[in-house]
Amino acid sequence: KMFVGGLSWDTSKKDLKDYFSKYGEVTDCTIKMDQQTGRSRGFGFILFKDAASVDKVLEQTNHKLDGRQIDPKKAMAMKKDPVKKIFVGGLNPDTSKEVIQEYFGTFGEIETIELPQDPKTEKRRGFVFITYKEEAPVKKVMENKYHTVGGSKCEIKIAQPKEVYQQQQYGARGYGGRGRGRGGQGQNWNQGYNNYWNQGYNQNYGYGQQGYGYGGYGNYDYSAGYYGYGGGYDYS
Repeated sequence: KMFVGGLSWDTSKKDLKDYFSKYGEVTDCTIKMDQQTGRSRGFGFILFKDAASVDKVLEQTNHKLDGRQIDPKKAMAMKKDPVKKIFVGGLNPDTSKEVIQEYFGTFGEIETIELPQDPKTEKRRGFVFITYKEEAPVKKVMENKYHTVGGSKCEIKIAQPKEVYQQQQYGARGYGGRGRGRGGQGQNWNQGYNNYWNQGYNQNYGYGQQGYGYGGYGNYDYSAGYYGYGGGYDYS
């Protein structure tokens, strides 16, 4: 299975399938559409019958379709990894580690709490990462999208590895700023999350939630099952 980013909004499923069919038999082809506008979100997935076809695609470094440079990669499946790490956004940077520990410790035993700082100002950012020792507490926390911690309304997400995070960025391209309309503080922590991977922190962060990288962080597209694809797409 391959993730294909950088697609033109004009590229159709047939165009995508026709292009990749020269590398082998394509058994499934999907382009992710924006549910509100009905337009392509600029990425899709290709499923080859033979895994060797994926290697053929990757051997070629330059891929162009409908006048655009496209970016095919192996789809990042994270099914086997337990989900133990969460991202907590919208947190007041002045909230103490003890308060965070006390609140999230009620869901289960915490292994680590990471408090990212702005490398320029050395001040805390408005988000943290929490790793539990087991997977069960994460499921409990995720039962509610929002939690009030230290007087701040925080949004909880599954922390992801760098590769999955990068794949989902294609989904948000060209659809306005991430977190648009959330207000000042919301935009600040959200932007911090977007910049997080580029600032030299631990690059092996987090886990995807039983599936492939999700599309469109700015759209808050988090549905049950496969994480963030809005449902209706069969990944089996």
